[in-house]
Amino acid sequence: MSTKQIYKKLFSDSEFEKYKGTFFGDNWYTTVISDNSDGYYIDTGSPGVKKVLFKFRKSTINQELQKLATKSFLELSKKKHPNRGLASGIPEGQKVSRITTSTGQSESSYVASNIAGYYDRPLREHLKELGTVVACRTTAFTLNNIKLWNNALPFIQKCSKEYSRLGGKYYKLQEKEYSLINKEIKIPNTVFTTITTNYNWRTACHRDSGDYPLGLGNLIVTGSNFNGGYIGFPQFKLLIKIKPGDFLLMDVHQWHANTPIKITRDNGFRLSFVMYLRKDSVKCKNKKTINDYVYFI
Repeated sequence: MSTKQIYKKLFSDSEFEKYKGTFFGDNWYTTVISDNSDGYYIDTGSPGVKKVLFKFRKSTINQELQKLATKSFLELSKKKHPNRGLASGIPEGQKVSRITTSTGQSESSYVASNIAGYYDRPLREHLKELGTVVACRTTAFTLNNIKLWNNALPFIQKCSKEYSRLGGKYYKLQEKEYSLINKEIKIPNTVFTTITTNYNWRTACHRDSGDYPLGLGNLIVTGSNFNGGYIGFPQFKLLIKIKPGDFLLMDVHQWHANTPIKITRDNGFRLSFVMYLRKDSVKCKNKKTINDYVYFI
């Protein structure tokens, strides 16, 4: 059983813009969700239309699947990259999350966030030759770690099944979109193309972009010997106490952020997974190879 509740934005969208890139602690939130619950909100752009904010289920992903996911992705997830924009926060003394480096690259703070599966943007070095920013490819992790990737598929497929059980019209729309994508650039027996993994990383207030806009994000956590890292919707002042094995569907296009993560032992870690479908994947039709690297454009 789960409770159902409609929540209101406590700040208008324009009022809340000033908080983007901000970190929020536990004390910001007035509503805390720690049990099975469904949350909705009324879309101000379409008066009277009720949308899913989140659907949260406790203890959904069993220990065996959690171990498979951790074994496959833990080392990948520790690598740091400067490409997460607002989610990595706005450094002190800056007004924006990104700066232009001496080599002309736009970079934000380095954080342990990585992707697996398939992606709808080319590598930088191939951008000019492809002549387009929409080019689908296998991610480096999936390309170079076939055994680890295949071992993780039961975990990913279980999450897709939970999405089908809880997602209603959101799942059906995403399933239809998924069916139109080339099978070489989608995760088999799911409705996903891509997974983002985050290692011991607390996100600042941000909204996701690049994913299929009519679907929901799937968030799962594994790990041990840590506290916190809960996911909050600060515009609603609503916090969800997600823990290892829990399953969360959420509207990733609403402002969201994590609370602080405290590692309680030397071997402790928090590993989170966000599963979704890249919105431009459906556009990728024609195969093109550059130095043995395969794209669909």
